[in-house]
Amino acid sequence: IFNFPRARIFMGDVGSQFLGFSFAALAIIAAEYDLSRTSVLAMPLLFFNFIFDTGLTFLRRLALGQNVTEAHRSHLYQLMNRLGASHLEVSMFHFAVTAAQGLGVMVLIQLPADFRALVFIPFIVFQIVYAAIVLKLAAKAGLLG
Repeated sequence: IFNFPRARIFMGDVGSQFLGFSFAALAIIAAEYDLSRTSVLAMPLLFFNFIFDTGLTFLRRLALGQNVTEAHRSHLYQLMNRLGASHLEVSMFHFAVTAAQGLGVMVLIQLPADFRALVFIPFIVFQIVYAAIVLKLAAKAGLLG
């Protein structure tokens, strides 16, 4: 709901840092709660699409010699928008991916600890294919240079 109104909510650095800290704290608390029913991998899997996008964008900008501390518009979700997808379409896409990852977390916590990391495999493959498609289209449209 909060993704749709234009320019009404801006979290900024302090808000983003607090939110990141809160998610990290929740992951630690969950892992301490009951190791047989949860995993420290649950939160990273739930937010894997955002973690992957951030990591890929950081590494791409670093490899291109760009200042990684300056503002930019080269995250995959931003490129999707610049390629013509509406804000609603981008938001719904990420909602669907996050929902699938939520289902992955439900599977993850049911598995024995030795097999939990394997739940990441389909999400890693999906993110690589998604990134390759978006980056190829963005390069073709001249959005990367």
